[in-house]
Amino acid sequence: MTWMVLLTITLSLAVVVGGLLGVSDHKLQWAPRAWARLLMRGIGCRVRLSGGENLKPGATYVFAGNHASALDIPSLQSVMPKNFRWVAKKELFSIPLFGPALTTAGNISIDRSASRQAMHSLALAAQRVSDGASVVIFPEGTRSDDGQLLPFKSGGFLLAIKSGRPVVPFYLQGTRQVMANDRFLLDPGPIEVILGQPIPADGRRPSQREDLSDLVRERILELQRQAGEGPPVDSPGTGA
Repeated sequence: MTWMVLLTITLSLAVVVGGLLGVSDHKLQWAPRAWARLLMRGIGCRVRLSGGENLKPGATYVFAGNHASALDIPSLQSVMPKNFRWVAKKELFSIPLFGPALTTAGNISIDRSASRQAMHSLALAAQRVSDGASVVIFPEGTRSDDGQLLPFKSGGFLLAIKSGRPVVPFYLQGTRQVMANDRFLLDPGPIEVILGQPIPADGRRPSQREDLSDLVRERILELQRQAGEGPPVDSPGTGA
């Protein structure tokens, strides 16, 4: 916790100062990447990326995956393509210094309790994608207590439909074993970020977001099963 606080204060301050000096959010992406890599190295966790060959160099995507640990974000940030942004709950943006740093770095706050503001956030995220930045969403909306996929909220998939960018499903293996939900005790170990094949969203209508959500959820379940975790194929609840 001490290591995380020191890193967060130092690099959040660097981002805020950079923003005040007129540095663009694209050029500030070194800071969250350095924060994540130093954090994961400092707590003794090696993070590996699998499936990176599924991504085209320089292309932008909407990444969607499971959420089971507070370490999901730094794990992704440490190995994913450099230029991407988060769609994150608004409460994170209220944290002193850290919140302004999130905003300055181009991340998007979403208020899940207010549909109008949520739609505005998704439109802003679609603009980020159009400007050349990938976006990461956690369609479960919150962290899973037992590591199994929760039902998906389909609103985030409007982002992919509006931007026309493919959705890349991902599965985070090992983050919950290192640090379970709502716990502060660590059990350091290996973590793997597993990327699936991109799913085209171009040409879909907003009314088809549920279908896209169902398809992405099933692909993530497949990645989870390939990792040796998750329910069997014929188990109730494996569908979306």
